[in-house]
Amino acid sequence: MHRSSSSRRPRILVGQIFQETHGFTPLQTAHDAFVIESGQALIDVNLEADSVLGGILQFGTAASWQWLPTIAARASPGGRVQDDAYAYIKRAFLVAAEAGGFDAIALCLHGCMQTQSLDSAEADLLQALRAMVGPQIPIVAGFDLHGHAGGGMLDSLDFASAYKTNPHADARATGHRVAQVLQDILVNSLKPIGARVTVPMLTCGNDETSVGPLALLHAKAAAALSANAQLLDASIFNVNPFVDGVGVGQTVVVYARGAEAWPAAQQLAADLAGELWDARATFTHQLPSLVDVLATHEAHYAGTGERSGRFRKKLVLGDFGDRVLAGGPGDSLYLASELARLAPHLRVIAPLTAPAAVQECHAAGLGSHLTLPLAGEQLNDNGMALIGQVTQLGEGTYLNRGTFMQGAQMRLGPYAVFTSGTLTLLLTAQPLMSQDPGCYLDAGIDLDAADVIICKSGYHFKMAFSTWGQCVCVATPGLTLFDPARFEFVKARPLYPLDDIVYKPQVVRV
Repeated sequence: MHRSSSSRRPRILVGQIFQETHGFTPLQTAHDAFVIESGQALIDVNLEADSVLGGILQFGTAASWQWLPTIAARASPGGRVQDDAYAYIKRAFLVAAEAGGFDAIALCLHGCMQTQSLDSAEADLLQALRAMVGPQIPIVAGFDLHGHAGGGMLDSLDFASAYKTNPHADARATGHRVAQVLQDILVNSLKPIGARVTVPMLTCGNDETSVGPLALLHAKAAAALSANAQLLDASIFNVNPFVDGVGVGQTVVVYARGAEAWPAAQQLAADLAGELWDARATFTHQLPSLVDVLATHEAHYAGTGERSGRFRKKLVLGDFGDRVLAGGPGDSLYLASELARLAPHLRVIAPLTAPAAVQECHAAGLGSHLTLPLAGEQLNDNGMALIGQVTQLGEGTYLNRGTFMQGAQMRLGPYAVFTSGTLTLLLTAQPLMSQDPGCYLDAGIDLDAADVIICKSGYHFKMAFSTWGQCVCVATPGLTLFDPARFEFVKARPLYPLDDIVYKPQVVRV
């Protein structure tokens, strides 16, 4: 394996792809859905970001690495990426790799991006990079823990690590970890050896890492690493449950520092996989309905407690069935329409994917009064005809304020803010990652004036909105409810809970 000369600073090829695919939505992700940086802008924009890329850049800058930037491409989770968009991103990596002049490659990848033609874009990219640079150049990567790690993407890497938290609070730390291992490969001749086990099962919602079965598994992994210094890292990839493909399932990968610790890595990977399988029936959670949430929250009404009053404390609702962060279209009006019916006095702010409405608002102009017919195009649910005013117009990006991907610029795209009575809608032409208050604030929306803020998110909004109000996930209809039976899984079968499976962990060396 290639070693960096001690007489000069290591030269590292670096880049990022972030897009999580929902493989069962008819929507597609086009080139213009991505925020893209290249050249020195990639370094400048992402150096302080709370992302794997940010963690890599911070560690490497402190270690005096020299950077060869390729491309950083980020899009909201959504449908399969169009082939031409992926080809553009892939070419940026390959052109830089073909030029040579670097000692290693360090990447920030989501791990669950599918294209029109590929079930694992990351596997395709990494295989192409490995074929181009050969076996001697180290390639390392950090991933979201919902990556499709059973689809071949680990096979081309010298080391891979995933987040340990859901909601994701350790993206930067994951980047630091990946960069530290790369440093040891380059300077100390470390040769990681990985043990991978894929479990043919999907989780059904109960997969936060601070409570429940995953909390126990992560604690066991951490204890094993602490007890054996020859074990380098353990990751549990809880695959995005809305993708089909060979190898879809839970994947455990444990890295040893060398051949001597391989048996220990093999044993820990098998043990964690076995416990995942044994706990398979516990990975389901029950979410409250909107009626339940409103009843529970009644104590927070100001004044006498009558329902005509304002909330003392804001309510931040996660629209679980239409989570853009899980690839949903973001066009469901269910919560907005139900709040209008059940509590019309409450001031509500909500996002909505509505390209036709955005176009109509832009054509009418700022300050215009309109009647907008709105309906969830993918769900055809709870349509509303709203009479109101266009209060903001724009196009661009927003800055993430919360812990998850803090400091990253995310795409807002063409948007309009439309106010109708007590309802304010942030209308966007493309699905919006609304788990962060930055999307509202940078669109000119006053969150202080709201009683209820709706987010198209199920987990991550809690980290960003906990200072704004009480965060609650709500059971809602949509494409991101955990119900595998409603989707046409083919390549991933047999797969629990769809199939009756006899399972025994099979360890593969990576």
